[in-house]
Amino acid sequence: MKKEYSDMLAGFEFVPADGAPFITLDNQRRFYINRTARKLLDVKPYDRLAVAFRADNKALAIVKPGVIDDIHADLAQYVIDKRYYMSAKRFVKQHPFPIEEAPYKFAYDRGSSDGKVFIFRLAGE
Repeated sequence: MKKEYSDMLAGFEFVPADGAPFITLDNQRRFYINRTARKLLDVKPYDRLAVAFRADNKALAIVKPGVIDDIHADLAQYVIDKRYYMSAKRFVKQHPFPIEEAPYKFAYDRGSSDGKVFIFRLAGE
């Protein structure tokens, strides 16, 4: 950011828009990517994403192809369907998210400057 702008904006806090990016884990054991998150992630139907989970802070890492070249990332590939859902059956089986308490909303927290890795945290945590 130019110094002129940073000086003008010193002390200001950016206010998130109403359409905040989030990913929902629903009661059908699917991840849903909302419209704002789709724009942020720059994804389309049938794209692939790797999903990693960090249990201590209940955060999802969404990783675009080409970032991690190992067998674990290949096994964690999720395909986005035409309605922007990704199956999460295996995720629900491995992690403590009682499906009867769904939906769970993961709000955007931060991302890498190159637009390849995005962190979403469980809302309310």
